[in-house]
Amino acid sequence: MQQLPEVDRLSRQQLNHVLVSAHSTMIEGSRVTVQSAFDFLVREEAVIDPTLPWDGYDMLTDHAQALDLALQRADERQLPSPALLQELAGAVMRTTGLRTNSILGSTDASRGDFRVDKVSIMGASSFPNAQKVPVLVEQLTRQLRQRMGAAVTLQEQLHVAFDAHQQLVSIHPFNDGNGRTSRLLMNFIQHYFSQPLTVVFREDKKEYFAALENSRRTDDLEVFQEFMTIQHLKSLTHQLLKP
Repeated sequence: MQQLPEVDRLSRQQLNHVLVSAHSTMIEGSRVTVQSAFDFLVREEAVIDPTLPWDGYDMLTDHAQALDLALQRADERQLPSPALLQELAGAVMRTTGLRTNSILGSTDASRGDFRVDKVSIMGASSFPNAQKVPVLVEQLTRQLRQRMGAAVTLQEQLHVAFDAHQQLVSIHPFNDGNGRTSRLLMNFIQHYFSQPLTVVFREDKKEYFAALENSRRTDDLEVFQEFMTIQHLKSLTHQLLKP
């Protein structure tokens, strides 16, 4: 079990939020550890480790602010929409997002623009054609609105959140930040239902990517649901063991 830093009067909610942002950005290559994230985000005066690359702190700051935005939108009782997803994608890439130019057009990750080019990831199956992205995102958010309105039990609500995560990654609508935005969408839905947020842990990155890919290849959401249920229980355990 990872040793958590001792932060006086740190609430379980604060703990959960820092863990979400720290691990989500570490999955994407940040070297800012959980301890360093606490020092930077929670202490009265932010502490920066000068031995760590600054871009990791940029990623962490963007994610923490994007998470706050996602939770605010959930508190406002907003429902998923293409505009909301683009708002979250732009927020999570606010500092590190790049502008991409191609013969097919220009996109700006910091604005949450949908991609206009083909995208591929080594070891992953192919993603939808860019021309299909707006329609697929509209279909996904419409489906999520319907499912959120009907989800009553704890399991139903968690499955909506986990499925949204997997389905948005599978569309891969952005040039960058797809993983972070998909995890934020999951957390948004969880907060909408007043549930604790699930952390996807950096040390489980290999199994996480495998669960995403297997669920896509087999078109079986249960594969990812099972993995994320374990991550959710692990997240709850970390909160219960708060110093």
